[in-house]
Amino acid sequence: MKIYTKTGDKGTTSDVLGQRISKADIKMELQGSIDEINAGVGYLRALIDSVNNSNAAINVDEILRDIQYTLFRIGSDVSSDFSYNYVKESDISVLENSIDVMTNAAGQLQNFIYYSGNQAAAYCQVVRSVVRRTERVFVRHMEGKEYNLDYQFINRLSDFLFTLARYINYFSKVSEEIMKLR
Repeated sequence: MKIYTKTGDKGTTSDVLGQRISKADIKMELQGSIDEINAGVGYLRALIDSVNNSNAAINVDEILRDIQYTLFRIGSDVSSDFSYNYVKESDISVLENSIDVMTNAAGQLQNFIYYSGNQAAAYCQVVRSVVRRTERVFVRHMEGKEYNLDYQFINRLSDFLFTLARYINYFSKVSEEIMKLR
């Protein structure tokens, strides 16, 4: 299979339903944003692997790989105008349960913190901010429609990544840098 098809050379692409769509369409912006998150999560996995080979890092990698697969499924849902609905409540529950486990380990957040620490934790915050932007694109795409589990997953993913940054610093024994309000 060739990687290039030349069918997009005039500014359009097709979705999984075979419809031609302008590459400037909000649906394509959402697809690209989801792809950007997936690439960021992949890079985050590489950073975490280089930080620590402890059990905590291995468990985190498994969760991140599952997140990448869920993001792939969300892309399929978006491309099919949500006729597939691949995301399930259990996908969201995994994020929520992971947030709870990581918060229990790292402790409740008591202060505003700087987005810092080791490289993997800091990059978590970068990916989190991309997820927040994607969430805003998702809202524009869904305007006038009922929000679905795909959107809920994206919303919860930013919370997960914020908590993961704290957790990575915790298991890497890097202290959080408390922001002093001035």
